[in-house]
Amino acid sequence: MNSCQNEKKLNGTWISAYKHEENDTLKYDLSGVPFNEIWEFNDGTLKIQRYKYDFFYEDISSFKFKLKGNKFVVDEAEPYLSDIIEPITKDSFQLSGFSYGNSKLVYKKLDDSLKNNSADFKLTGNKYIRNFKKWTDTIHFVNESVYTSSGWSMENSELKWERINYNGFDILFTDIYIPFILKKKVGNKIYVTTFDKKKEDYILEEIE
Repeated sequence: MNSCQNEKKLNGTWISAYKHEENDTLKYDLSGVPFNEIWEFNDGTLKIQRYKYDFFYEDISSFKFKLKGNKFVVDEAEPYLSDIIEPITKDSFQLSGFSYGNSKLVYKKLDDSLKNNSADFKLTGNKYIRNFKKWTDTIHFVNESVYTSSGWSMENSELKWERINYNGFDILFTDIYIPFILKKKVGNKIYVTTFDKKKEDYILEEIE
């Protein structure tokens, strides 16, 4: 498939899934380390929104880009300085390059079926049980930016969260977890999708 066709293939909204090293042997049941970004491609333009607590400010950037072979060329940069974007499939791509060291960054495409059509609901002040793979966790959204977790902590630092509505997708970024796609709320349950090596669906159940 030529570069022009691949550029069209990228059109849409993508979420960061995980990053991993070339020869990772991971000792936990995830494919890699989570990170928090939204990428939107639209016919040769790219908009990136990053989790504001990763960079201490809300970082939104826009670029023109072209694909030259497997090179992801931004704003007419030299191809040999550019990141490598391959493989590109209908619902996934991988990014690597000098600026990422040995890391490879994996992104997943968001299908319109994941958009949240529920009435607006808040997280702040609420507690939820999360059963995910082999873990059970209680999450408390203490205020508009801080949460606590029964299963995870950051030494001498508060855990932060940010909720973003982007093109109809209700996205929750946190300091610890893979990004949450909040699909709908029914009663005291929020139906969630995350992306690891494959799409995972589970429920956040509100508790007192």
